[in-house]
Amino acid sequence: MSKKIMSVIIIGAMLGHAEAQSITLAERGRAKVPILIQAEATSTERYAAEELRHHLQQITGAPFEIRTADPAALPSAAILIGPGSVARQRFPDIDWDRLGSEQVLMRTQGRYLLLAGGRPRGTLYAVYRFLHTYCGVRWWTPWASTIPRRRTLRIPPLNVSEQPAFEYREPFWYHAFDGDWAARHYYNGHHARLEEKHGGKIQYVGFVHTFYVLVPPEQYFEQHPEWFSLIDGKRQWEKAQLCTTNPELRAFLVERVREWLKANPQASIVSISQNDWKGACQCDACRAIDEREGTPAGSVLEMVNFIAEQLEREFPHVAFDTLAYWYTRRAPKSLRPRPSVIVRLCSIECNFAQPLEHPSNEAFARDIRDWSRLTNRLYVWDYTTNFAHYIMPHPNWFSLGPNVRFFHRHGVRGLFEQGAYQSHGAEMAELRAWVLAQLLWNPYQDDKKLIDEFLRGYYGKAARFIRQYLNLMHEAAKDFYMGCFAAPDKAPYLRYEVLAKAEALWEQAERAVQHDPDLRWRVQIARLPIWYAWLVNWDKLRQECEQAGAKWVMPLSKEQLAHKWLQIATSEGPPGWTRITHVNEAGLTPEKFVENIMR
Repeated sequence: MSKKIMSVIIIGAMLGHAEAQSITLAERGRAKVPILIQAEATSTERYAAEELRHHLQQITGAPFEIRTADPAALPSAAILIGPGSVARQRFPDIDWDRLGSEQVLMRTQGRYLLLAGGRPRGTLYAVYRFLHTYCGVRWWTPWASTIPRRRTLRIPPLNVSEQPAFEYREPFWYHAFDGDWAARHYYNGHHARLEEKHGGKIQYVGFVHTFYVLVPPEQYFEQHPEWFSLIDGKRQWEKAQLCTTNPELRAFLVERVREWLKANPQASIVSISQNDWKGACQCDACRAIDEREGTPAGSVLEMVNFIAEQLEREFPHVAFDTLAYWYTRRAPKSLRPRPSVIVRLCSIECNFAQPLEHPSNEAFARDIRDWSRLTNRLYVWDYTTNFAHYIMPHPNWFSLGPNVRFFHRHGVRGLFEQGAYQSHGAEMAELRAWVLAQLLWNPYQDDKKLIDEFLRGYYGKAARFIRQYLNLMHEAAKDFYMGCFAAPDKAPYLRYEVLAKAEALWEQAERAVQHDPDLRWRVQIARLPIWYAWLVNWDKLRQECEQAGAKWVMPLSKEQLAHKWLQIATSEGPPGWTRITHVNEAGLTPEKFVENIMR
């Protein structure tokens, strides 16, 4: 959705205010309207009504009734859920047959409120957009929400239509996989635990790096070495790829992908994508295409186009996905993906301390511009954590908003925001997942205001100190090329002077909420990354402190801090939380981390 479209929506809502009156949903703890579902309601629309009732009762204390709408005996006032026949009669000016599958309608007419949308998820999203926008409900995490209490609840006249900015939205953080949290934040990607009641999700077959899943070398290399990369004059499969121009391999892959799709009829995307290493084929045929197109992406894309052309009529609902990653990141000169082909461009080499429009990211900006000229089905695989150190400061918070807007302005239609996906406890995980979810719906929101809103809602009185901490670390990182595997020993934001200031801010944050056990626990979890930074650089930081003639602000004993860190990291939390199990993507546990640093 462009800025222009977004502004039309806002104007439409304002016009509604001038033409109609407000509607009272509850007064002094008594419900004034029923919630009406329609005879044709899907299971998702029925669930939407239940979600609305549950939250309105929490807000007002009033028991709201759900009943099936009787066209012959409609009440004088009601909340009408979904796009059924009663809605069509009551709101005949809506072009019901042209609703997008996730389009949201929030309309008032007389004393009726309509919450509806396209199928399968539009109506559920309409309920959540209404609760978020007009009732002030916030679901920060699966274990923390803000539900305002208002015994009297009135809403203004509404004439709102919205659609998400991206067709595929995946804030890929561990706690964001929770089905209810995901649905409430319009997460429709492959990994969330979204059920039929949530309207399902967009599903892949073979999410990524599928060359050797499709063609297992242990099964096929001996018989067909010509199907695998020719490297330095020799066919090989170890740390290699497929020979994408081989005609027999292409025919084999068509049949393999057909088998996958027949076995997974729910899937709407199939991944045909390179292995997670280099090793491109150097045979004459592959090299000729790559030299013609100026990139090894050429021979891969030509093969994926071939497979798509053979199968797209048989599977018209399926897109054929491949990567622009590492050695294939640069776009071809002229070869275009077929309309049914998705290219997922990966930002893994970028500097995440700065937005992607920053000069340090010029090469990636060039690549996204080049790909967007070639295809209307561009997705991006973006990186929002430090995979080598999940629980370490990673000051990319103020790059998230500019980057999502950058993607949208360059025609990106699907966005996979990879975070710490294996465990709770990663640095500012809760903040990033929530802010990204808001931006994936509408990237033109003020991301810094969203950050402030989350901090106030989730950390209470500690928020202002944590915001100062974010500013401190961001400023210290601004001249550093911060990749998604940044090491702690080089990072300027992990030097003694910066960490000493950060420690003081976290101490103030914890004191500010010391009498609230829930908020104190949240602050303590969020403080673990700073202590992690002290622990991994302990001797270096002691030396920096001595050289600066500064006062050491931490315990004299490294063992004491390590014990306290481990105690909090492995403690139990609220319902919805599970203890931290991963310190990095490689699987280092908190216990093993402490054992290693104490050697």
